[in-house]
Amino acid sequence: IARSEEITSRMPLVTTLGDENWKVRRAAIEGLSKRAAPDAIQALLEMLRQDHRNLAVLNSALQVLAMVDVDTYSPLVEFLKSDDSDLRMQAALALGEQREERSVGPLIEALKDPDANVRFHAIEALGKIRSPAAVEPLTNIAEAADFFLSFPALDALKEIGDQSVAPRITSLLRVEILVEPAAEALGALGDEQAVTPLAALLNAPNPPTLSIAGALTRLYDRFEKEFGEGAYIAEIAKRTIKASGAQHLLDALGEVKVSELRPIALVLGWLDGPAVHRALIRLLAEPSVRSEVVESLVRNGKGVAALLLEQTNSDDVEIRRASVIALGRLGHKNATPTIVRLLLEDPELRIDAAQSLAKLGDETALEGLIEMMGDPDAAVRQAIVGALNSIGSAQMASRVQLLMTDPNPLVRESAAKIAGYFGYPAAADLLIKSCSDEDERVRQAAVEHLPFLEDNRVGTVLTNAISNDSPRVRAAAARALAQQSDDESLKALLNALHDPDLWVRYFAARSLGNFDGPEVVQRLSQIVEKETHNNVRIAALEALGKVGGDVATRTIQSYIDASDPDVARAAIKSLHEAQEMEQQDGNPDH
Repeated sequence: IARSEEITSRMPLVTTLGDENWKVRRAAIEGLSKRAAPDAIQALLEMLRQDHRNLAVLNSALQVLAMVDVDTYSPLVEFLKSDDSDLRMQAALALGEQREERSVGPLIEALKDPDANVRFHAIEALGKIRSPAAVEPLTNIAEAADFFLSFPALDALKEIGDQSVAPRITSLLRVEILVEPAAEALGALGDEQAVTPLAALLNAPNPPTLSIAGALTRLYDRFEKEFGEGAYIAEIAKRTIKASGAQHLLDALGEVKVSELRPIALVLGWLDGPAVHRALIRLLAEPSVRSEVVESLVRNGKGVAALLLEQTNSDDVEIRRASVIALGRLGHKNATPTIVRLLLEDPELRIDAAQSLAKLGDETALEGLIEMMGDPDAAVRQAIVGALNSIGSAQMASRVQLLMTDPNPLVRESAAKIAGYFGYPAAADLLIKSCSDEDERVRQAAVEHLPFLEDNRVGTVLTNAISNDSPRVRAAAARALAQQSDDESLKALLNALHDPDLWVRYFAARSLGNFDGPEVVQRLSQIVEKETHNNVRIAALEALGKVGGDVATRTIQSYIDASDPDVARAAIKSLHEAQEMEQQDGNPDH
């Protein structure tokens, strides 16, 4: 029956909504909601009028009414006037599920119903419809301080989202039975004016700590997301919360569930003092709030450094990691020896330790970092090189030359990256020599960093590498040649567009975006047309956008409607870039 083309009141499907078997009820609901004729829905409404105390019928009928396209507004409004309070209640519930603006008037009228249950469901329905017209009557109900109705009224006001009622809700913080729902509503609707009264509540005896912290956290998150000014909320709260408020937060740490920790930890992190610091250090063990705790510890400054140093000996690697990160962000140079020790002894923390040493910028870390330049993990080596580059010690100009001849190729690779990064003139010969090193990784690193040298041999070395070396080194040379501007480099890149390795072709196409001329545009256009790998075609389109000009623009435009969506998106992006270039050059009509 449910699969019939149209279901009418003459079919037995309506009556099966109260069947004892849930599968039968489900089939009836699905059938009625998709293909029921108006007279079937009218029969359903009549059944609801007569049998609304049958929970199976009631639940099924309400599900159907929430899904059908047939207009049920008038019968439901009539039900709101019934002598049966249960039917009025279910009518309010059904109107709320339909979420139609025209139901707001009758539902506001139902707020005066003599039955509290009807008023309750009318309040909930208005919250679902979210009409501004309901704000004033709902606020009046909230202010009446009847918990049974004020609580849902505050919830409905949160759903509507009208922030103008926040000052009136603030006054409800003084009503004992409404403190928690009022605090939660202020978290959703308040602004910076709500922070002081909320924070002040923490100082009072027996406050609802979790609700208040949750409201302050919601305000903080909203200000951070919308204005990047969460710190403003934190500062107001910090000025207001006294020692008693801090203690209430500390006490709550042992009472709340792990899933509820973040609001307590976040607000606690706005405060200062030894007890707060110790509590935050303990929270490093909890993954769900670790990032917030690290931010808080960094804000608290060097006063927490000693506690963090103690935690670098923890058995929990994540606590050690968080401590190392926080010490680095604090810029606490007294932590350098400890972090260097972890760098050398704790393989799991080497990247974090190197990154923290980079932030500290302390030359005393030099020897430890140099010792790790040959670490077998490429990510660790990269972090070590980054730290040495960040420290920028004058000693490295001479030290790097010895390291570039080290027996360990991994050390030579790292040394080549440092020498190239700084472009040390004294290391120029060694860096060029490294481009012919027996180890591919060393050659690749040297070639990638060669453009930082001011040396007239660079172009020749790169054009030789892009023609004669391994695929990885040829790709590195293709990237590096983007920094050159001579004809030989251009010729080498054009030739590389036909390299058998797709990544060489990819980087060659990208680098050609830094050149110009009709031949560049012609060859890139051919790549877009004939290349079989999408990433190379997209790189060529992006390069055409950087080159610009009428011919490049016409080529790009021809791919805006490409059947491949990735190519089409790249064409749109490249066209935008080409048009911006034309405008900057003073040719807005192109």
